[in-house]
Amino acid sequence: MKIDPLILYTLYGCTFISLAFIPKDKLREASIIFLFQQCVTWFAGILAVGFNLLEYPVRELAKVNGTSFLYEFFLYPVVTIFFCLFYPKTNSIWRKLIYISAFTTGLTLPEVIIEKYTNLIMYINWKWYYTWASVYATLFLAGIFYKWYFKLNSR
Repeated sequence: MKIDPLILYTLYGCTFISLAFIPKDKLREASIIFLFQQCVTWFAGILAVGFNLLEYPVRELAKVNGTSFLYEFFLYPVVTIFFCLFYPKTNSIWRKLIYISAFTTGLTLPEVIIEKYTNLIMYINWKWYYTWASVYATLFLAGIFYKWYFKLNSR
């Protein structure tokens, strides 16, 4: 079996399994976070592919969408759920910066490795630090939306 489909199947499996770790009392919040992040990543992914910044040579639904269905619509939104639900409640800016940076690096590093050794993603006019910055920005945006939507600042 080729490595590319194996990686895709493994990521689908791990992502589905991770859904079981969402606290039951937070399912409503998780659903909103998931849908919000899907909108953001869909738009950003379409722009990146449309402007020939990157390409997904091996992807699901290739005739329908030029982006990675797994990453844009499933994996990244699920990771964002955990990012928002377990965001530090402390006022320490350093703890918050380390938290968001750890999530950002945790998503960027595997992408760089996958880009180098597989055909799942190909950087055309893209650099790893664009991924890092865009992931950081979209996680930050999702956190702001989550707090605003559920009025968490007033609690």
